[in-house]
Amino acid sequence: MEKDSLVKVTFFIENICLNSEFNLIDIEHSNNSGSTRLVIFIDKEGGVDLDDCVKFNELVNESGKLDEIIDASYTLEVSSPGPKRPLKDLSDYVRFKGKKVKVKLLKPAEGTSKKVFIGTIEEVVDNKISINDSGKIFFVLYEDILKANLNL
Repeated sequence: MEKDSLVKVTFFIENICLNSEFNLIDIEHSNNSGSTRLVIFIDKEGGVDLDDCVKFNELVNESGKLDEIIDASYTLEVSSPGPKRPLKDLSDYVRFKGKKVKVKLLKPAEGTSKKVFIGTIEEVVDNKISINDSGKIFFVLYEDILKANLNL
């Protein structure tokens, strides 16, 4: 799938989410022998189950617009992000305060040589996240985060 098409798909899916109870977490795509596989990861307050995935798939299919954006054969899958849900936005850290996470940084956090933290989100103030890793509090800047996931 071309980058331009992926941008259009993302915009389309975000619009569906704006008009529903769901949040877009991620979109993965792969191309295999002329066919595109599109996996949409969604979430909502309280989590998603199989019925939610079916409902979201129906919302996408009822619009009919995805066929206009992707002009090749494709397979659409809708999924929950699972127990190792990625944290994409600063609001995710606020939402999951008190939950265990694994955070990888681009560079070591200030005052330490650590770049990987596994611990509980204690507080989020502005763009600074405090993480309790093995009983010690570390402060991580949001812009220094390379990758983060829930670690349930």
